[in-house]
Amino acid sequence: MKLLSTAAGLLLCATAFGQDIRSYVTTNTVQVTTLDATAAADDYADLAAVGKAIGEARVVMLGEQDHGDGPTFQAKTRLIKYLHERKGFTVLAFESDFYGLTTGWDQLAKQPDSIRHFLQRNIWPIWTRSADCRYLFEQYIPQTLQSANPLHVSGFDSQLYASYSYLHLRTDLDRYLVGSGIASKFSSPAAYQQFLAALQGRIAEPRTPGAFRPGMRKTLEDGLQLISQAQLTARDTSAWPRVIEGMRALIVEDDTAYRLVRDKVMADNLKFLLTTQHKDAKIIVWAANGHIIKRTDQITSKAKKFNQVIWHNMGTHFTQDPQWARQTYVLGFASYQGTAGRLGEAPYTVQAPDPNGLETWVPTSTAYGFLDFTAYNKQFNNPSTPFLLKAPAHFTIPARFAPIPWNLVYDGLFFIREMQATKKSE
Repeated sequence: MKLLSTAAGLLLCATAFGQDIRSYVTTNTVQVTTLDATAAADDYADLAAVGKAIGEARVVMLGEQDHGDGPTFQAKTRLIKYLHERKGFTVLAFESDFYGLTTGWDQLAKQPDSIRHFLQRNIWPIWTRSADCRYLFEQYIPQTLQSANPLHVSGFDSQLYASYSYLHLRTDLDRYLVGSGIASKFSSPAAYQQFLAALQGRIAEPRTPGAFRPGMRKTLEDGLQLISQAQLTARDTSAWPRVIEGMRALIVEDDTAYRLVRDKVMADNLKFLLTTQHKDAKIIVWAANGHIIKRTDQITSKAKKFNQVIWHNMGTHFTQDPQWARQTYVLGFASYQGTAGRLGEAPYTVQAPDPNGLETWVPTSTAYGFLDFTAYNKQFNNPSTPFLLKAPAHFTIPARFAPIPWNLVYDGLFFIREMQATKKSE
């Protein structure tokens, strides 16, 4: 009888939690009236709840379920405008080439045509060629650079493939290595030149398949190790150690290991932007849900492909530092139904939400909504009981695969009822 009573008590607790989170979602999802960043430009009343939740955070991470979610791109654009114009954010950092986008931006003449041309070639085309991002890249960012309140652009990805890196990284790195004396540490001038050729081959590989020949991998790996050690010895605090770590990530062959290394490098790059490149600035981060989610180091599973769905993400690495955990707001995105698909790929129908998933708890009258989990966590003392949500991508991770308390993984959630695959900008 005692065992039955205990089991019944546990069931009641689980049910009560379910009612609590469900009730919280139903009653606290704040309606957002529009995604249109060009409409009622000065009216952000419907985003007041977002501003209150973010508070004095210095970093706001904006996610997306897939890199082709048109309404999400529109929502992020309007949120960026709001954060820039009302909350004092002055840097927009993309999941794009750290060196090419960050260094290239510093060298750029800040004229509208130059800015548009640069952004198109140094941010991934999944965004720059999207009709849903056109206003952001072609109008808003260039216009702010002609004002007293410019919005600067940066990158934090370890994938160093952008146009600026392709054209300048080898030459700039050569100048740095020679000037710092590191070039002389190679076994011979010929070995040093072979390293530079291997580096350029790796950067060029996405444009010219076969440019990074099999024999170059060991040359590049050994050279990067030599440089990294020399930088460590010299206590180099410039951006170059970050570039070298990015290159080292690019030569990791195992997919699972690569995801881990890439996200760690992205987190460290973001810290560099905050502490050095844009010291004291408030930064908006544009990336996938899968990169910004946090506390993934506390989620475990014995499922076979668990590490392909949940790994120690950028958000996890970044917020493991209490300083950044306190100053960061992670805003995930979720949708109910519709289509998705990146530019260049066929659109697909997004998975229907689980009958008891969070998406079904949002009032049906809500086309777009914002939900703040930090208030819920404070009210209920950070509950860690899992619930279902289509996240980080457009599918629900079953509890048997990995039970996830999404209220701890995200600080807030932006809900879009009808998703639509983005289209190419004309």
